[in-house]
Amino acid sequence: MKKLFVWDFHGTLETGNIYAVKDLVNSVLKDFKINKKISIKEVREWYGLSWFDYFKLITPRGNDELWQDMVNRVLLFQKQGWNITKIHIKPRKDSKEVLKKINKKGHQNIVLSNTAPQDIKKFTNLLNITKYFTDIIGIKERYTSKASQEVQRNKTKALISFLKKKKYKKVIVIGDRESDIKTGINCGAITYLFLDPVLNRNNGRKTGAEHVISDLKEVLREL
Repeated sequence: MKKLFVWDFHGTLETGNIYAVKDLVNSVLKDFKINKKISIKEVREWYGLSWFDYFKLITPRGNDELWQDMVNRVLLFQKQGWNITKIHIKPRKDSKEVLKKINKKGHQNIVLSNTAPQDIKKFTNLLNITKYFTDIIGIKERYTSKASQEVQRNKTKALISFLKKKKYKKVIVIGDRESDIKTGINCGAITYLFLDPVLNRNNGRKTGAEHVISDLKEVLREL
């Protein structure tokens, strides 16, 4: 019987996108003549939140109208081109090798990402890893003050829906956020929290994950 490997994308299978997010947010702040810049530390801490929440956190004295306008501006930047993202984003070390080995053993990989459905495949195509997945699932982002909470709940719903009427020997969920781990736990999966070996060194975070790794090859123990 097949095993299912459920992969988060940003921060797990890729590296560098946090720098693209930093550049995009700072470009918007500059356009709005706001004398502030987001740091890479803040981007990392807030990674996985919605654009709305990013702008709310970086400009706490703003209001819903301002934050929504800023969201619209960053979405416009994204539509105009992926140049900033292309400059920064790269495949995570050993990601292709691990995905390929899982496929060769006859098991399945899917992506389950907080990225909007119309964008997530663009990211996997950019890294040339789309061929390793049987399904690529993006969560529709709602650009409101409750966006991040809704996305996290919907991620669990999406995995439950995917698993319905399917049978796997076991399900393994791999992600870099505690929300990924909670999704896995809610679906009865084996859970792996991936910590970037540079950005997350000695951070002492608490987790409900069964395994904490900084090397994607450690997931292959499940084969």
